[in-house]
Amino acid sequence: MKFLIVEDDTNKVRGISAFLKENFPNAQYQIRKSYQSGLKALYTEIFDIVLLDMQLPTFDIQSGEDGYKFRKLAGMDILQELKRKKKRIRIIIVTQFETFGEGDSYIELSNLKTLLKQEFPENYIDTVYYNPSQSGWKLELRNIIQKTV
Repeated sequence: MKFLIVEDDTNKVRGISAFLKENFPNAQYQIRKSYQSGLKALYTEIFDIVLLDMQLPTFDIQSGEDGYKFRKLAGMDILQELKRKKKRIRIIIVTQFETFGEGDSYIELSNLKTLLKQEFPENYIDTVYYNPSQSGWKLELRNIIQKTV
């Protein structure tokens, strides 16, 4: 199985990587840290499952840079692009937040799940709430992955 992790938080990447090594020891995975690098990988390579963060910088953050504009709904933007290009890739959102956006684009996690299921049924599988101080996310993610493959 081949995974793509699209995540900019180093600690979360470490946690997800350790989870994959423990639960899917034969799996391969790559890491991308921004909207652009994640999207590029999805267009140029084949993955069985993508573990996608919802909030990402637009570009990879280099030393002395800020990654340009921070996208509060980058995961949804990536799903939108995949839908537009008619690319079928299984996506699981892994997020540390229970609310997203602000103002008119503010949405709670439960409502976001419903929206993603309706808008992106070809790609979106489910969402996991990542909490590094608890292990429940690991069981939930493992169950979702096992049902998906």
